[in-house]
Amino acid sequence: MEIAEKAFAEGEWVEIVNTRLKGCTGYIIRRHLIEDDFKVQITKDSKGNKVVPNVNVWISSKHLAVYQDVKNEDDLLSLINLALATNDKKWFLELTAQLPEELPF
Repeated sequence: MEIAEKAFAEGEWVEIVNTRLKGCTGYIIRRHLIEDDFKVQITKDSKGNKVVPNVNVWISSKHLAVYQDVKNEDDLLSLINLALATNDKKWFLELTAQLPEELPF
């Protein structure tokens, strides 16, 4: 896996590489305005287990790579919650369109 040489955007899925958290996945919550660091909401550990409670970490972009795997429903629901929290209607609609017809609740 190559480390991306691009700026990440809020909501983008990433995998952590080259640190003690290597293999953990999550999504970008926020970018540090001065440094090239990102706040990442960790959703899965390196073994693919769901991380509960929510864990947020600041990490340098040089330790992040674009996460290529398909998102599952839990991941989509996490992003939908983030879209609601940030009042991003457009993103919310894009995410909910990706959910299956019948929701598990």
